[in-house]
Amino acid sequence: MRTGGFPRTAPLWLGMVLTLTLLAAFLSPRQEQFLSPGGDQEMHEEMACEQCHQPAAGSVRQQVQANVHHWLGFRKEGAPFLTNPVDSADCLACHEMPKNLHPQHRFAHSEYFELRETLGQHQCMGCHDHHSSINVVHSMEFCMNCHQVWGDKKDTIEPRHQTLIAEERWETCLQCHDFHGNHDYDWPKALEDAFSIKQVQSYLDGKTPAPYGKLINPYPEERETSP
Repeated sequence: MRTGGFPRTAPLWLGMVLTLTLLAAFLSPRQEQFLSPGGDQEMHEEMACEQCHQPAAGSVRQQVQANVHHWLGFRKEGAPFLTNPVDSADCLACHEMPKNLHPQHRFAHSEYFELRETLGQHQCMGCHDHHSSINVVHSMEFCMNCHQVWGDKKDTIEPRHQTLIAEERWETCLQCHDFHGNHDYDWPKALEDAFSIKQVQSYLDGKTPAPYGKLINPYPEERETSP
């Protein structure tokens, strides 16, 4: 039996206290700039983390316990730790697009299943990284994945859509078309009146605002946080 000296469990308690202290400091709102893996988009940089990363249910102890049980095979699924994963519903809480030309439910059809694995176009994060200054992570030619057949639709622009498709000029799509249709903008009738490739690429890279004009539904100044 030990009657004096340094307690045998002291290193364990010291480690736990140090871990909790570092965790509390790391999760402090003052350290939010260090939690982001990249530079935030301009519209997000003034937002608190919890405005998108909503607190997960339960206490930290309950969350750890649930995940340990999951790892040991006693529980079918784990539990979110500290915050819930950000999904498209969180994005749509601010980015309302009632007349979205490419709504997510459109890509629920089986014909898009394979494409969803490569592009991820069925969710916001498939094209947008909310922790990056880049607006769109895909190239200007991504329209080619769904629009290789024009069909019997009316074609009155110059040059014709069918011609542009045949010539595989996929970079021209975004010169005329706003992907989501959420800007106050009328499509041009001729490619010569469209935005330049340089203008569109600069927007996709997050260097300049969207060339398509003002948003139809402006973003709220701040998303409400959970109580």
